Amino acid sequence: MESMILEIEKVTDNIFAVVDRSTIGNVAAFVLPSKIAVIDSGMNIPLVKKFREHVEKESNKKTEILILTHFHGDHIFGNQVFSDCRIIATKPLADRMTESLETDWTEEKLEQWKQEAEDPSMLEELEITLPNETFDEEMQIKDKNITLQIKRTGGHTEGSTYVYCPEYKALVAGDNLFIKRYPWGGDKTADPDKWIDTLEEYLSLEIDYFIPGHGSISTKEEVQEFLDYLRKVKQLIQDMNAKGKNKEEILKACHEIEFYPPSREESKKMTLERWYEVWGQQ
Repeated sequence: MESMILEIEKVTDNIFAVVDRSTIGNVAAFVLPSKIAVIDSGMNIPLVKKFREHVEKESNKKTEILILTHFHGDHIFGNQVFSDCRIIATKPLADRMTESLETDWTEEKLEQWKQEAEDPSMLEELEITLPNETFDEEMQIKDKNITLQIKRTGGHTEGSTYVYCPEYKALVAGDNLFIKRYPWGGDKTADPDKWIDTLEEYLSLEIDYFIPGHGSISTKEEVQEFLDYLRKVKQLIQDMNAKGKNKEEILKACHEIEFYPPSREESKKMTLERWYEVWGQQ
């Protein structure tokens, strides 16, 4: 089946990633001097296992760390593949995962997800695996001469986090970065102002490789393109709001701003409504 084909991108000798949608959310790995750190675990358990095995074989090192960028299922449903590792996340992320076990991830709802999946084997053995280590705002992992800077910024979700390796000049952004596709920003904790701040922060760092939550590995130009879109939406909402336009008129105008098409129109609608909730009140 197509969804069981795994294309692993070797970005450099020390950076590997899956960005071909096979794991739904992107998965990345930094090979450190003595160990491997994986960022996000995707949503295709058999393929994430293969990814781990491949990077370990290529590097002759063991995966010891999994870092999560946010709590959405397409980035954490492969966590069980790393149950023997340190699974690191922000406290808000861990709290949302625990909360979701009682709401969105009940046994009944997970069974429905499995049945509706493009390939049911993606989630066949799913066992929700929670983080075993949390932090509040920032954390650093040092392995000999290599550093991983982990920082919670918010934006896409309250707990959204990036992982930056200055020595490798690479950053894994999670869903604060969508490349050549429409972003999902409809989470109840999404904060588009923090999202803009986060993208500006990315652009201030020395980075050659941006690994997004969805889309291909990118450069500063593509990050700037996404940032410009967010700024346009904010400006339009605030300008029209100041002129006394109603919500329906403003959302219609926002919808017409040219950008990449969404995977589902409903997703774009919910995203713009959330941004209006924030920017329409300023």
